[in-house]
Amino acid sequence: VTLASSERVFGENTDGMELFVVGNHQIIAVNQEYANTKTNLPKTHVDGKAGSADDAQLLRNLQGVAVIEVTEGEEGWSVVVDSPFNRRITHDTEINISGPAAGSDLLKTVSDASGMTARGTMNNCGAGKTPWGTYLTCEENFNGYFGSTDETLVRTPEQKRYGVGLKGRYGYEDFDERFDISKDPNEPNTQGWVVEIDPTDPDSVPNKRTALGRFKHENAACAIAPDGRVVVYMGDDERGEFLYKFVSDDVYVPGGDTSTLLDNGTLYAAKFLENGSGQWLALTPETTGMAQDELLVFARIAANTRLAQ
Repeated sequence: VTLASSERVFGENTDGMELFVVGNHQIIAVNQEYANTKTNLPKTHVDGKAGSADDAQLLRNLQGVAVIEVTEGEEGWSVVVDSPFNRRITHDTEINISGPAAGSDLLKTVSDASGMTARGTMNNCGAGKTPWGTYLTCEENFNGYFGSTDETLVRTPEQKRYGVGLKGRYGYEDFDERFDISKDPNEPNTQGWVVEIDPTDPDSVPNKRTALGRFKHENAACAIAPDGRVVVYMGDDERGEFLYKFVSDDVYVPGGDTSTLLDNGTLYAAKFLENGSGQWLALTPETTGMAQDELLVFARIAANTRLAQ
């Protein structure tokens, strides 16, 4: 793979695939969780990390999400290479930030001082599919993409809680200040979300749904409650972490407006009891003592606070 071709190839390490049918078109949305550095940069990597700015860019292009149309012919399935549905969403794609944390001071970065957009989606793991036909990709171990060129930097408690360290997995921080927490400390806060992508509209901009909380997302399983509200069940893929669910304020109406269904609602953390039962505990400003944007950006801390009561 060359830098010039890296935006047009299918990435690696997939585990979150969903199929969508639009008329006569069959469209797959699938994640590319991480890149095998030594394979993709056999001559230029340095101890498994990018050896140059071009190397770092190539790796960023290989990761994220691919949306591709497929068709079945006499010789089996194949990609429709000229389909208008085909696109890549990488570490550099502009993505909307929506929901209660949009515009928060915690999400204001060098790239966007408004806190309303993020650059890219990272370490996309498992996925989900909404009843209205969109793809939910889950940002998992995003912390590994960030580091610091200042080795004396004292990390904040929140950075430590999310595993953001001084040395990144790919060495991005050596070539791009966006990944340097000593230069752009809020940039990691724009990662770790569930991202909603409309695979049927190639011109649509993905949305990071902040109401679903920020942690190392493994999955997003959607269900419709008996009263019509949307429920999304999610896991934080790190030992000792929590299970969560989001319950929408509004009900799902087939064919109706779904653009804000995942923006307005309540996030809950699961508490398991010794008798084998459990409770869902609401994470709100009243129950956690944290502002709404803060408890979503630092959902792990909010869950700790709530379950300790």
